Amino acid sequence: MKILYLMKNKPDDTANKIIEIHKQSNDVSIIDMNANKNYDEIVDAIAESDKVISW
Repeated sequence: MKILYLMKNKPDDTANKIIEIHKQSNDVSIIDMNANKNYDEIVDAIAESDKVISW
């Protein structure tokens, strides 16, 4: 499964643990919404993902 994380802030310990668990059996991508303002790229990444998690 392809999982996309949209992060507004740096991940805390809980988020990091969940991301690491997901990485064990999934294709995980992370987009920092503060650093990446390329909305075309973000929309494409959302469309290509099976699951999107906003943190």
